[in-house]
Amino acid sequence: MRRILACALGAAAGLAGAGAAARQLRRRASLPPAENLAADAAAAAGRRVPILLFFDRDDCPYCERALREFLVPMAGDPAWRDRAIFRQVGIDRATPLVDFAGASTTHQALAARYRASLAPTVVVVDARGEPTGDPLVGLLTVDFYGAYLEDAVNAGLRKLRG
Repeated sequence: MRRILACALGAAAGLAGAGAAARQLRRRASLPPAENLAADAAAAAGRRVPILLFFDRDDCPYCERALREFLVPMAGDPAWRDRAIFRQVGIDRATPLVDFAGASTTHQALAARYRASLAPTVVVVDARGEPTGDPLVGLLTVDFYGAYLEDAVNAGLRKLRG
């Protein structure tokens, strides 16, 4: 009986460890969360760059892939940091944030404002929070996703810089 109990406890610990590893993996593949979009807007206006809003869900494997393979590397690249401000917004999270007007809201409410109900969705906006082009909805064709992201940011830059 002790051996069965020990095996059961070991298996439970292993599952808990796997869950913790999965959560850790999830944390590593993320952009800075949207917290104060009014402050981000002031920075974007000063730098004349757009803000890329990445809308995701916790249970979305396509979001994880978009983050890991495209967005996190882009956000970490100095050339891209000079072209956009990257923020992550959880469609399924009630995390509080300050919106572009300085009002208190949540990630869920911001997602609703941009009609981002499917994940992943990317919306590139100007310093007022106005979209600079059409949203990218879904992972689309993985082979071209990086080009789609680049086109969206470049469209935002053209709109802001003339």
